[in-house]
Amino acid sequence: MSSKKPESIWNVAFALLCAAQFLGYAQYFLLQPTLALYVTHLGGTPSVIGLVIASFSVTSVLSRPFIGYCADCWSKTGVLILGLLVQAISILLCFIPLVGATMLANSFRGIGWAGMNTGGYTLLATNAPATRRAEASGYYGSAQSSATILFPAVALWIIHASFGGFHAVFIVAMVLLLLGAGVGVALSYQTTYDPPGLPADSSESWWRSIINVFDRSIVLPATLLFCLNLPASCLTSFIVLYANKIGISNFGWYFVVTGVTNLLARPLLGRVSDRIGGMRSLVVALHWKSSACCYSPWLIT
Repeated sequence: MSSKKPESIWNVAFALLCAAQFLGYAQYFLLQPTLALYVTHLGGTPSVIGLVIASFSVTSVLSRPFIGYCADCWSKTGVLILGLLVQAISILLCFIPLVGATMLANSFRGIGWAGMNTGGYTLLATNAPATRRAEASGYYGSAQSSATILFPAVALWIIHASFGGFHAVFIVAMVLLLLGAGVGVALSYQTTYDPPGLPADSSESWWRSIINVFDRSIVLPATLLFCLNLPASCLTSFIVLYANKIGISNFGWYFVVTGVTNLLARPLLGRVSDRIGGMRSLVVALHWKSSACCYSPWLIT
């Protein structure tokens, strides 16, 4: 008796989805160190930088229930494409040399970020083979985090280059997002990858469906995700200012090493998660990351 062959993860649609996410995350990692330096250049204090970064997170969180509703009832790829386009348009506000304009741009960018991720992760969850879902998530996450290898370092290089500057970084970020939207359009032609969403329940108002997000089944994963991302700004945006303060040169290599380890580890750890279970993997990963956060300041200094 022959063993059943595992379902394939890789196909044209999955490759296009990973490519769109790579381009979207490329602009994110391009702007992550840039915005902190740009706000400083405009005269902003570290507390103001924190507000600019927080504006991105606040709008991203608050808009997700509505965006998720649109993904369910309209189109997952449509939400993905609009998310990329909204981010590209919002960056135009960064060309206004005011901290307030940068904060507004980051607020709109947070909404686009929510659309890009909601559409992308929904497509991944609904189409990845059930027996290889964690492995598919590993490859998907590698496509996202691989942008860390080059783009933060590229951003720092463009800022200090004789032909570059902050505006040059913003232009590159917009181009990446527009390319990502183009890939999303190509993905939309893979109709089997984005089945029509079910219509909203006629017995419940649309606005009730949006605000009814207190499902007990998502409380634990949402809490874990919150704890996982809580130190993200410290280790990505503010760490650039810290490196400048203590006189570290060529700090772009920090992002290169982080990106390489993410790229190599995610697919392998995805396979491990499929075998040992998601909860055990989360416990080990959170413990490992908390240890790294404790030791990283000492390693840098």
